[in-house]
Amino acid sequence: MWHGIRFLPTSGYDREMSTTTQWRVITPTLLDELPDAPGIFEIGNLVRNVLFIGAAPTGLAAAVRSALGSSRLVPRAHCIRFEVGENAEERARTRLAEYRHEHAGALPYAHRDDPLTRMLEARRPPSRALPLSRAGRRAGPDSLARSNPSA
Repeated sequence: MWHGIRFLPTSGYDREMSTTTQWRVITPTLLDELPDAPGIFEIGNLVRNVLFIGAAPTGLAAAVRSALGSSRLVPRAHCIRFEVGENAEERARTRLAEYRHEHAGALPYAHRDDPLTRMLEARRPPSRALPLSRAGRRAGPDSLARSNPSA
């Protein structure tokens, strides 16, 4: 019996997780059933977009509850998937790098102020984005030439 836990087929980035790991709706019962073993986890929103990738070096139950205590995640968190295993921090770094590769360097929503993210940002090459125009849009080569009459 599934007890209200919904499972969806995987596609795209979802295939990076183990085939035994599926998204599960976050419920009090699910949180009580999380193992106290080390591992990694991902928290997603209603449509399974990854919001947070976390490491649980000492136990998934405590790490997931701690992550869900974040004011950034509470209004958006809807589902979770996790893998039990050793080397949680290294595996979380790898998963975050894979996510960024699949999403053109973008970070999951809740990682903007995370220490792990700051470490990875220090290794990231500088952005080659075009400057913003006065209207707030990215300026293309044509608009740059028009705004600079000496060119």
